[in-house]
Amino acid sequence: MTSLPVLSGSSDHDRLTAAVFAGTVSALLGAFYLISRVGFVNPVRPVAITVGIALFIIALPTAAANLLARKTDHRAPWWSSQMMMTIAAFAFTALAGFAVHLTGWNSGSLIAIVGALSFAAVIVLWLRGTSVLSAFAVVVFSGLMSAWVGGVTWGTRYKTPLFWEALGNRGNVHHDPLYNVSIANMMRAYGRPSTGLDGLPYVPYHYGASWLHSVWADLAGLDVLAFYSLAPPVILASVFLAGLLALCVEARDARPAPDQSDGPIEREPFVWIVLAAATIGLVPTVALDALTIFNRHLLISESYITGLAFMLPCAALAIRWWSGRNSGEARKLDGLFLICVVPLLLVCLGFLKVSMMLLGLAALLWFILRSGLYRRPYAVGAAVLTLVLCVVTYKLVSVPAQNQGLVPFIYMRYDVRSGWWPYFLIGHFVWSWLYVAARVREESVPTLSDLWSTIRNGRLLDAEVVAVIAICGFIPGEIISIHGGSAIYFSDVQRWIAAPLMMAFAPRFVRSLSISRAPISSGASSIRLVTAAAWIFAIPLSLTMLLNIGRALRDTAGQNIGLRRDFYSLAAAPIPGALKMRDPTVLAAGLAGAPDQSLIATLRSLDAMPRALKSRTALFIPQTDTSFWQIFREPDRCSYTPLVAPATSGLALIDGMPAATCAVTDQYGLAAYKKRTAPQSASDTLPGTLCLKAKEKGFGRVIFLESSSGNIYSTRPIEC
Repeated sequence: MTSLPVLSGSSDHDRLTAAVFAGTVSALLGAFYLISRVGFVNPVRPVAITVGIALFIIALPTAAANLLARKTDHRAPWWSSQMMMTIAAFAFTALAGFAVHLTGWNSGSLIAIVGALSFAAVIVLWLRGTSVLSAFAVVVFSGLMSAWVGGVTWGTRYKTPLFWEALGNRGNVHHDPLYNVSIANMMRAYGRPSTGLDGLPYVPYHYGASWLHSVWADLAGLDVLAFYSLAPPVILASVFLAGLLALCVEARDARPAPDQSDGPIEREPFVWIVLAAATIGLVPTVALDALTIFNRHLLISESYITGLAFMLPCAALAIRWWSGRNSGEARKLDGLFLICVVPLLLVCLGFLKVSMMLLGLAALLWFILRSGLYRRPYAVGAAVLTLVLCVVTYKLVSVPAQNQGLVPFIYMRYDVRSGWWPYFLIGHFVWSWLYVAARVREESVPTLSDLWSTIRNGRLLDAEVVAVIAICGFIPGEIISIHGGSAIYFSDVQRWIAAPLMMAFAPRFVRSLSISRAPISSGASSIRLVTAAAWIFAIPLSLTMLLNIGRALRDTAGQNIGLRRDFYSLAAAPIPGALKMRDPTVLAAGLAGAPDQSLIATLRSLDAMPRALKSRTALFIPQTDTSFWQIFREPDRCSYTPLVAPATSGLALIDGMPAATCAVTDQYGLAAYKKRTAPQSASDTLPGTLCLKAKEKGFGRVIFLESSSGNIYSTRPIEC
């Protein structure tokens, strides 16, 4: 049985580079967030802790692994590798957040301090082995990546540093965050995954990401709705970027015969070119969108970026396990890895993003079959156990309403932009095509018969796994109508496996094409044609990347400035230039005069209720309160209106379904509730009736939200 034939040697210095890059991105995004909120209530401590959580996950394992490497002369096995430490750090922060409510002790500041000190140690260790020019290049690229991540994430109605303020200003936000935060708040207050629109019925969803945000929010000392806009870029995007580079480094390090021509990744421009191309894009965003290469979905979908941030260290750990099996000690622990570690990681992935669990399961089963591990009883047992656990997890988290029937090639025909669908298979799966083609070329396979022989010998097993993930990700969207274009969360996963593998492969592949780094002799006339051609292509591609970043920043700035301009108008103050719209007094006056601010502020105040009291309390908002029930001015968004209450107050509603005249969707967990068939009557709002409904749903107390003339809100508790 051969070792996994992937890519070339690496060093501990490369892991330091990855940590410095990703940690710098996190810190810059934290600063970006604070700058975006200048003039509004803007506490620094929650943002600092959030950055500290990211640094804890990114830098602490890197520093620890580096120190361990200095004490030994051999490669660390999988159980003490940096990737295993990263997964452990991920889990530790989650458990620390969960312990806040159980013990009353918040370790967020301590975790942030440890993360910051670890990052400082990583920087010192890294600077010892790098040049000034390389350090400058990594910092500049970190800044560009931060600008793109922040611009894409905070340039939409899904997430913005001013989400609370936008919500109070005519409900000008997307409803997706309200759905996810409602689930997080119900788990936080009542320990049950539900949206809490009329009691707490179980709502199937990959709610692990919502739970993770709720416990991290406890560490940061923030409400979940504010944290929902902060954590995806500051923690998850930076951990995701670290994971891409970590998978690249593990792949380089796993090659049985290291290529001595490989240099540190900081000095390999093609590593960073592939990273930029896969994320920011080297062609205009409109062209990427045409082929459903939705880079913004990566950052907008909180569950997708959470799943990817966890999946990449798992994939890197799998490479470390397989490539390190040559030692007898490692082989003895094969059973432990396959029977205990793999099923646990896949189940965790299922609760974070179910598509990744299913694709991971397919890759595992194929790998066991093709690697010959199926001859080992423990491997067969591990496969069966993992399959059973994944089926159970799938039944817990899959959303039946997402499956809207069999429709051949629906994703390709209807989600791909008109006229582009013939190119979908090429463009959407470009990184998988490139990696498979590069590996086939590396193995010197001239004919189809040679290709078959190479596959049979297991020399392309890594390329096979990439192909399996791509094929299995392609199938769901081409046979099933998955609501909301969510098939992308199957078909897009292959990109984030293939791209980092291509990052590792690209420098050696380019060298194999004989692209010279220097002319044979001096003078411009001696420059190789292929080098000149590379520069000709590099210039427009680089400009396009900068334009993509600029567009993202423009969208974020436009949204932020537009909201500030609204508040200046509401405060009847002269509107200054964009950079001067930061007067706290004027902004506070404008916010106070926003149409829905009193409603949102009152609901938000309920979230501060002690959890012991909150766990037995429900919220009631009468249908006569048109300010609440019409907070979304668009009539077709009436289905999502009740989500505002649990997302902002942290309390479950009773009798909180939309009006009988609303065409309620079966998405967003609404199928778990009984729809209204008649208008709410006056008797439905009486304390006795409310208490009866509350007791039926397990509550002993009701908060009645009331409004008076002038749209001023107050709350009235009813003890049942």
